[in-house]
Amino acid sequence: MSLTNEAPGKRWGFIDRAPARSKLIDPMFEELAAPVGPKARALFDLWREVSPPGDLPNRTAFTFERIQECGSMGYFFVIEPMDGGRDWRYRLVGSRITWLFGEDTTNVPFTVHFYPDEAEQCIALSNSVVRTRVPLFLRARFVSGNFSGELETMSLPVHSPDNSELWLVGASYPTGEAARLAGIQGDG
Repeated sequence: MSLTNEAPGKRWGFIDRAPARSKLIDPMFEELAAPVGPKARALFDLWREVSPPGDLPNRTAFTFERIQECGSMGYFFVIEPMDGGRDWRYRLVGSRITWLFGEDTTNVPFTVHFYPDEAEQCIALSNSVVRTRVPLFLRARFVSGNFSGELETMSLPVHSPDNSELWLVGASYPTGEAARLAGIQGDG
């Protein structure tokens, strides 16, 4: 993906998609009742631990030290709504997710990063988590470059640092063959 200011009519000035970027496979997502892998369970436990009684935690409760303690540093993400939830973008993307996507997607809107059908579903899922204030756990199937695989992902609702809106934090953990190709052992 290249960035330019000379792309009239192109949203955010992004011209092309990276040739090795990920593509989700239908069905894109399978909802999980709870986190499955140990790192996913540890991150969800952290979210519950830092949630005040009857409320959601603030994004600032997820310090790098705490994220690292649950083994999720390279897998962690923070996303925020744009235009009242008509789009979303990554504020923070872990290095393992960047590897999976084949590009750094920091500050890239979902409607630019994902294919249209994927963006629509990811936006709807994100808005649903904000509306219900309930975490969402998913398994996703994807194709990236010369391989396909699965990942476990989650979206956990949090208050933005200034408490003005709800954001989502979470992590995406490649599993099985995708984890092996990424050089990841025992993830999820």
